[in-house]
Amino acid sequence: MVDIVVNHFGWDGSSSSVNYSSLSPFNDQKYYHTFCNVDYSSQDSVEDCWLGDSNVELPDLKTEDTAVAKMYNNWINSLVNSYNIDGLRIDTAKHVDKAFWAGFEAAAGVFMTGEVFSGDPTYVCPYQTYLDSVLNYPLYYAATSAFQSTSGDMPALANMISTMKSTCKDTTLLGSFTENHDVARFGQLNGDLSAAENVLAFTLLADGIPIVYAGQEQHYQSLGGSGDPYNREATWYSSYSTTAPLYTLTAKLNALRNWAVKADAGYATYRNRAIYSDTTTVAMRKGNAGKQVVTVLSNKGSAGASYTQTIGNTGFLANAPVVEVLTCATVTADGSGAVAVPMASGLPRVYYPKVALAGSRICGL
Repeated sequence: MVDIVVNHFGWDGSSSSVNYSSLSPFNDQKYYHTFCNVDYSSQDSVEDCWLGDSNVELPDLKTEDTAVAKMYNNWINSLVNSYNIDGLRIDTAKHVDKAFWAGFEAAAGVFMTGEVFSGDPTYVCPYQTYLDSVLNYPLYYAATSAFQSTSGDMPALANMISTMKSTCKDTTLLGSFTENHDVARFGQLNGDLSAAENVLAFTLLADGIPIVYAGQEQHYQSLGGSGDPYNREATWYSSYSTTAPLYTLTAKLNALRNWAVKADAGYATYRNRAIYSDTTTVAMRKGNAGKQVVTVLSNKGSAGASYTQTIGNTGFLANAPVVEVLTCATVTADGSGAVAVPMASGLPRVYYPKVALAGSRICGL
């Protein structure tokens, strides 16, 4: 997958100093919007004005112009075919003329997900009319808020899961993430390891295409600051540890997700749903009956006490054994399919029917 920008070029200097002839192939000022600062209360301004600042300006291309669109379509077709690209991430997608995307996507002929940087579902979701997918910023904000502290709003996270399903065209195609290069590391927001395990489990097991930002699996914490450039630490600082707690968590959950997709042809397209929430807990189910993943998440943190939380609406068969794949402990659902979940130290729990794990090599089965 390749990350591309079509909204703008970059110029090392002020807007008045841009040498348009040096920008290829759009080497004439006629291809660019007249300089203006973005007014985020106006969508026209969002699409037509310039990002950047007086030190590094980002000359904004007229993507609504036929000549510009044609050159871009020819370029992306050549790029994709030359390098056998599988998919594209589109930077600053909300700053591009919406009508541009249909021709560009047809020319590319591959999956595209766009960055629409907003926490408002009613603003983000309509972009699925123009693109296959967008990054799920509304759930990013809800998830980081829920797990950022022991007083985080867990019911709001459960509600946002439902809101995105009802507002977006298809949440299973969205990019699911809780860290990236434009926002603070979760470890900087909350250094608690159990909280980090929960937010990462949510990323991997909620709807959509999971995106794990390099260093998240090493619990990077943006030392020295909360955002760019402090959140862009080199991965080799960790010596690529394969024993770090979040690395091993990612490996276990990715193995389960891969197995769930293999075992259930409808797993990837099944719409994840919250089946329980309270002030400290969210439980969710993804997958068809008999091969569903039930995830129980907590924001109590590593100081959280041990207790039992009963989770119903799981869809598990009555009295069926289910495996908690992170500890490999087996519990038995009750007559209604509910599971008595032993919670401790604020850690996530992830359940899957034991019979459906046969041959997976997960937990030795």
